Amino acid sequence: MYKEIDFCGLYLPPFFPGLLLAAILCFVLHRYWDRLLIQRWVWNRPVFEAALFLIVLGIVTFILC
Repeated sequence: MYKEIDFCGLYLPPFFPGLLLAAILCFVLHRYWDRLLIQRWVWNRPVFEAALFLIVLGIVTFILC
């Protein structure tokens, strides 16, 4: 059973570290893909970034669990 993470008296769900890791990885991917000019092939950038975040979050969750 997973337990909450105590951070300065604030209880965080065990999903939170994976969420932070996915956010950092998405930030790095976003910077890398801006250099490659990926936005030329993307129709709706906010939807693309949301989908990318969900994919990375799924991969991180799968690896951590």
